[in-house]
Amino acid sequence: MSDGAVGDGTGGIAGSADLTGGPGGTGGPRRGLIVTLVCGVVPAALLAAIIAVPAALWSRLPDRVADHWTFAGTANGTAPRLVSFLVLGVLALVGAGLVWFGWAATRKSTRDGTPGYSAGAPETPGAAAVRGRVTAAGTAAMVSIGLFLMAVSAGSVIMVAVANVDAGGLRAASVGAGVLPALLGAPLLLAGFAGYVLRRYGGLGAADSETGRSSLGLRPGERAVWAGRARARWAWPTAVLLVAAGALVGTVTARWGPAVALLVVGVLTLGFTSVRVTVAARGVTVGYGPLGLRLTRIPLRRIASAVAVERTPVSFGYRGSLLLFGTAVVALRRGPALRLSLRDGRTFLVTVDDAATGAALLNDLIGAA
Repeated sequence: MSDGAVGDGTGGIAGSADLTGGPGGTGGPRRGLIVTLVCGVVPAALLAAIIAVPAALWSRLPDRVADHWTFAGTANGTAPRLVSFLVLGVLALVGAGLVWFGWAATRKSTRDGTPGYSAGAPETPGAAAVRGRVTAAGTAAMVSIGLFLMAVSAGSVIMVAVANVDAGGLRAASVGAGVLPALLGAPLLLAGFAGYVLRRYGGLGAADSETGRSSLGLRPGERAVWAGRARARWAWPTAVLLVAAGALVGTVTARWGPAVALLVVGVLTLGFTSVRVTVAARGVTVGYGPLGLRLTRIPLRRIASAVAVERTPVSFGYRGSLLLFGTAVVALRRGPALRLSLRDGRTFLVTVDDAATGAALLNDLIGAA
């Protein structure tokens, strides 16, 4: 169910002077330089490290090298020296292929002027803008995934080489407990930063197109606010059962490991029993669970456009990351959903009743600002 008010509401229309249209607000040589740095220089540096480090230390490595470690950093597996580095090299080549295809897509978008749009059959401006946003987001994600794979490969190659230099067995090849988390954490940071740079400064942000937007016809000077809800009716009993099961397992069997896991899952499920989405001049706010905790706030200046879509697959929970992957989905049930295209190319989607009204009002507020 949803409730909305247009006219003398409580939200108000607030202007903003720093809105910038177009993909990422950057164009020309600067855009090409940024794309070249992210898609060309960084992968080349990673490939150079993958080749140079083993080559420099090859004569000091044993015939069989330690190439597997526990989470505590203890070496517990070996492989032939050449095989170990070749496997990691194949992973790097897969990542390089993804980066190359993404780079080719960005170069094509530079020639055509719209990310992902190719000249050919006539197409309406609204459809071209939507296609451009979708393709741009996919291109940035492809490059980010490719760089993640390459960075994991480079870090693994360096770790295998350094840990096995003049090593005398598995014990000597052990590493510190913090090395393995860093082996995944650093590539994740690199991938997230690369995706952000491409969307914000590399021209892969959402185009600010007025064509094809829904509207409520809000007149200048009018105020409006809209709120919509969505509920997952089965989530309440599921959450209660999980919490009760966790408490029962803990008190009866004293096995607190499974008990704590059940309790945590139950509490997290409570957070997705319902959402309340509010659209006002300040932007979009999403409150979660019975307490309505407002954990998601997206200012109006960050939003390029909004559209109501139909969410058909059966899904539940929160997926994705705006920071790392540029997309996030809050899905409580099938049906209407509000999808926001942000100015840096990211996408946020939340299932909510009467999403069409919320999208139309949000587009009017963006236009007024």
